[in-house]
Amino acid sequence: MSEMKHWLEVNKIEFVECLVPDFNGIGKGKIIPANDLPGGTIRLPEAIFGQDIIGQWCEDHDLLDIADIDMNLLPDESTLVNQPWSKAKTAQCICDCHSRVGGELDIAPRSLLRKVIGLFDELNMRPVIAQEAEFYLVAKNPDPMLPLAAAPGVSGRQQKTPRSFQMEALSEYSPFLETLYGFAKEQNIETAGVIQEMGRGQLEANFNHGDALARADEMFNFKRIARQAALAHGYYATFLAKPISREPGSAMHLHQSLVDQESGKNLFVNDDGSHSEKFRSYLGGLQKYTESGMAIFAPHVNSYRRFEVAESCPTNVEWGLDNRTTGFRVPMSQPNATRIENRIPGSDTNPYLAIAMNLACGYLGLKEGLTPNDPVEESAWDLPYTIPRTLVEALVCLNECEPLVDILGERFVSLFTDIKMREAKAFSEEVTTWEREHLLLTV
Repeated sequence: MSEMKHWLEVNKIEFVECLVPDFNGIGKGKIIPANDLPGGTIRLPEAIFGQDIIGQWCEDHDLLDIADIDMNLLPDESTLVNQPWSKAKTAQCICDCHSRVGGELDIAPRSLLRKVIGLFDELNMRPVIAQEAEFYLVAKNPDPMLPLAAAPGVSGRQQKTPRSFQMEALSEYSPFLETLYGFAKEQNIETAGVIQEMGRGQLEANFNHGDALARADEMFNFKRIARQAALAHGYYATFLAKPISREPGSAMHLHQSLVDQESGKNLFVNDDGSHSEKFRSYLGGLQKYTESGMAIFAPHVNSYRRFEVAESCPTNVEWGLDNRTTGFRVPMSQPNATRIENRIPGSDTNPYLAIAMNLACGYLGLKEGLTPNDPVEESAWDLPYTIPRTLVEALVCLNECEPLVDILGERFVSLFTDIKMREAKAFSEEVTTWEREHLLLTV
C-alpha cells in the first residue's frame, strides 16, 4: 500500500482537492473521490495558464496550442494535508504539471520555481526562505462599488484610527485567530507569530525559514485558510496590495539566505562575522534586476498604489542595515542568521513566481560578480523613485531584460505579458468612482 493511500484511509478522507496555482496564484484543479487518487490519472487543460484575472483567455496560439490540449497533474505527496472547512472529510494536494509528452510544464509556476532552485543546486547552494504576509480583515461588502472598511472585532466596533502593534487591537480578532491557527495546524503550517499592523484591520503573519519550494506551498495554502477563517466569522480576508484608500498597503516580505548544501554553512557571512563576497554579489543582483522583475513582484494594476512614501514601503532598490525605508533590509542578527529581506513584493503576488524571480535576480548577481551600492543610513524615501510606476511599464522592463527572460523562458514571459497587458487594458477602460465624483460635473 502506498503512503498516500494509507494516509487517506487512516484519516478517512472522502474527497481530495487536487490544486494547481495559476499565474495569479489562484488555485485551480479538480475535486475527486479519495479512492481514485492513488495511481489515477488527473488532467486539466494547459489553457488555465492563459486565463487572466477577469476570466479572459489568451488567443495567441503560438503560446497555447489551438487544440486546447491537456496536461497531466502529478500530486506531490509531501503537500497532502487536511482541508478543514468542508463538511465532508476532505484533503488537498498540490500537483505538479507535466506535458503530455513528459517532463514538467515550462510555464507552470511551481515548475518555474523548481527550475530556478536547480540553478543553485549546480552551485552546491540551497536557498533558505522565510515570508511575512500582510493582509486586511474587512467587513463583508458584496457591492464592489462601495469602499471597504475594517472588519468589526469582538467589541462590535470597527477600528477608526491606526492601532499599530497593540495587543488589544489584535485581541479584537481573537476568534478569527483561533480558527486560523486551527486551520494552520491541520495543514502543518507553523506561523512564527501574528501582529496588528499599521492599517486599520491589517494583520501580519510571520513564517519560519525553510526550503524555497516548501515555503511557496505554505504561502499558497495560508492565503486559502485565511480567507476561509475570515468567512467563518462573517468578514473577508484580503491580500489585495492596496484595498483601502489612505491606508498602508500589504506586502509579502521575503527573507533569504544561501547555505552550503553539504555543510549547511550560511554563505552570506565570513568566519569573522562580516558579509561575504557571495552576499555582496547576490545583493548586487537584487539591486540590478529587481526593477526588471517588478511585474512579478507587483503583478496587478492595484499593486502600484502601495508604493507611497511614508507607508513603510520602499520606492527604490537601495539597501541598508536594519533600515525599513530601503527596498532591501539586512536585519540585525547573529552571524549565522545573516539574511536579506526583500521588502518590495506585495501580498497579492504569486508566491512561487515571487520567490523564483527573487532568486533569479540574486543568481544573476552571483553569476556576474556584481557589487551593491553603499548601504543607506538615513531615509531611502528621500532618494529618487527608481521602480516602475505602472504594470505596463513593469512589463516592458521585464521583456527587455534578456538575462531574466533566459532564466524564466520566453514562452512564460510572453504568456505572462499577454495576460497582464489584457488586464491593464481592461482596467484602463473602466471609469472610477473618483472620476465620477470629482470630474463629472466640474470639467
